[in-house]
Formats: sequence, structure tokens, C-alpha cells
Amino acid sequence: MDREQYYLELITSFGLNEPQSKIYLSCLKLGQTTVGEISKESGIQRTYVYAILQELKKLGLVSSIEIKGIMHFSPISLEGFKFLQKEKMDRFEAFMPELKTIEKMVDRPKVRFFEGREGIITALEDTFNQPEGSEMLEYSNGEGFFVKEIKFANWYIKERLKRKISLRLIAPDTAGTIEYFSQFDKQHRRVTRLVPAKDFPFTNEINIYANKMGIITLTGELMAVIIESESIANTQRAIFELAWRGAKGPFEHLNNL
Repeated sequence: MDREQYYLELITSFGLNEPQSKIYLSCLKLGQTTVGEISKESGIQRTYVYAILQELKKLGLVSSIEIKGIMHFSPISLEGFKFLQKEKMDRFEAFMPELKTIEKMVDRPKVRFFEGREGIITALEDTFNQPEGSEMLEYSNGEGFFVKEIKFANWYIKERLKRKISLRLIAPDTAGTIEYFSQFDKQHRRVTRLVPAKDFPFTNEINIYANKMGIITLTGELMAVIIESESIANTQRAIFELAWRGAKGPFEHLNNL
């Protein structure tokens, strides 16, 4: 994906449609400018550009001024754009308690699916939705996605530590997991135990936290599933404890080699 397409998708993710995003990005590049120039930059026909600019004005994303009989348009700055998004989220947060009273509560598990790199990141960030000082349980080999996304992996660990979320992890005893987990467990607020890789070749990561279980692929087609259910989460915790008792710590395993 080229940078232009990435920027377009990024702006669109904040609630604008694609033509609106194209016009806003064109205005950012051009500064104060005319409909004709915006049409050239965005590739959108002039007749549609004016209508889209009016939509953006209503959203507070562009302003206009007449200079020598010609309308000129200016975009709100990126800081201003950020402020507007934050303002929307603040309003939403203020009404959350009231909205929760009308949310239909059902006993069946809530299941959410995620795809691609951004989906994996969203699913992992969801593990922060638990009280500070909580414990998370995990099965993982720490490879695949995490090896390719070192920057995100390091950010994720820092964010988890900020929230004082501790981690107990079961991993296959590959050379990589033995070296990494035994070296960094203490500073990462993590306790790792190992199982034989030949018998338990993990290719997914499973996280058990709060009232949820997340299943994340680490190789091949990237996707994730989050199941929200108190009953399922508690059952998975019990199964994890059973596996935990039969696994070995990294240093203990090294001593037996």
C-alpha cells in the first residue's frame, strides 16, 4: 500500500467517506485554495468538489472566504482535526453510562472477528481492557507476527507494564523462546513455563483476560477472534492452570538439558 492510499484510509477511518477524505487531504496539501485547484489535486470533478466542500464545512473541517469574487477554501489543521475527534469521543464517553442501560444484555457469548495487521493490533489492544494490576494468561510462541512487528511488540509490552498487568505464559521450548523468555521475564512482569515443542507446536496465541478469550494467528493469514463470556473465560483459566502445573520454567528446563 502506498503512502497516499494509507493516508486516505486513515482519514476515512475517522468517519469520513472516501470523496470527503480525498478533498480534505487535497486541502491539507494546497492550503488556502480554489475549487479548481482542489479538483485537479483530488481527481474529483469540479461539480462534485463544491458539494463535498459544503459537507466538510458542516463538519467543521474546512472554512471559506471570498477573495476578489472567488471562493477560497482552507482546511482545519491536523491538530484541529485531532481535537474534533477527541471532542466526539468525550461526548460519547459522557453518555456511555446512559447508553449501557439500553444495551440489550444476553447470556450468549459475544464473538468479534478481526482480519489483517490492523485487526491483530486491535485485538491485542483489547487485552488492556481490564483493571490495573490484573493478571493475564497466555499461550504463545512469541514468533511470526511479533517478529515482523518488533516496534509494536515493544510498545505493547510497555503499555502492559504501565497498567501493571502481569502475565503467566506457556510456550513451546524452542531455542528462541528459551533464550528470550528466560532473559526478559523479570523485567517484563512475566512468568513463563515451557512445554515440549514437538508435542505442542503452537501457531496461535491465546489470551485469557477479564471475561474474555482472544485467539490470534501469528503466521499465514492474519486474523483474530475475541470471545466475551464469563463462563468460557473461567473454564479456559481452569484448563490453563492444569497445563501450568505440567509445564516447566525456562531456567528449570535449561538445567535439565
